[in-house]
Amino acid sequence: MNDSKISVRYAKALFESAKEENILDQVRKDMEDVRSIATLPDFQYLLLSPIIKESQKCAAIDAMFKEGFHPKSLALLNMVVKNGRELYIPAIARNYIDQYKKFTGVRTATFSSASSVDEKVKKEIEVIIKKALNTSVELKTTINKDLIGGFIIRVDDLQYDASVASNLKKIKKQLLN
Repeated sequence: MNDSKISVRYAKALFESAKEENILDQVRKDMEDVRSIATLPDFQYLLLSPIIKESQKCAAIDAMFKEGFHPKSLALLNMVVKNGRELYIPAIARNYIDQYKKFTGVRTATFSSASSVDEKVKKEIEVIIKKALNTSVELKTTINKDLIGGFIIRVDDLQYDASVASNLKKIKKQLLN
């Protein structure tokens, strides 16, 4: 079976179950924690190691996530390990978060600039994007030294490029024509 189909099916099952029990927010928080922990090399070793037994993986997952996790989230992680699908845990968490955002109408915006942006400016940008798109927005900021100055905002397939690098390229193109 296709890797993405596996992770989507587990995520969808968790999402539907969480929706029925009205615990979508708690499970989303759990899946965000799983997604961030899944980037750690030790956790990846735990998931991918053929030497570590299934029962040991489940015990380690219980020890890591039992505190503060909803039992539904923990049960899914253990079920995935017992089915030999632990490789898909990071993708399952990502797919759950994507389904949650789609269901709640939250869109992710990426703000790239040449230098870091303080929290006040970040909040103002978020408000502007919310008003422009008439939707809830989750703003992520990145630093891209190649921009020289200015910024780029991406929301789904939309992009607004107000970077110095882009403007210089446009000027160069006009001069060459």
